[in-house]
Amino acid sequence: MFEAVSHPLRIKILELLAKRHRSFSELKKALGIESSGKLSFHLKKLGGLIALDSEGKYTLTREGYAAFQAVITVRKYGWQKRAYILNIIAYVLVNIYAWLNSPSPFWFTIVFSLTTAWILFYSYWCFVKRKIHRIF
Repeated sequence: MFEAVSHPLRIKILELLAKRHRSFSELKKALGIESSGKLSFHLKKLGGLIALDSEGKYTLTREGYAAFQAVITVRKYGWQKRAYILNIIAYVLVNIYAWLNSPSPFWFTIVFSLTTAWILFYSYWCFVKRKIHRIF
């Protein structure tokens, strides 16, 4: 499945087929592809995710819908998880730097207090408001 959805054109095909069944020529036109061979190649790569219906139109299989939902989930939540992890890394690095290089303990206390307040707020926002805990 991962190879099937690893190309942006194949993801676009899944998006189009999730909306409605389409013929080869309809897909070719909607995708703006001039080469029939190129579209045939990508349709073959989608393998068990698509099928032909009785009218000869391409449609998503049950696995195709599941793959499409996985793509949507990654698009929706993937960046949020990375942003949260980057904020944690920045929090740790800033506090280590401030601890090692602060001219006085007072300065480190200010940096530590502000960064801790930020990470607590950001954690609340991510886990409670955005509900990214479902992807951890």
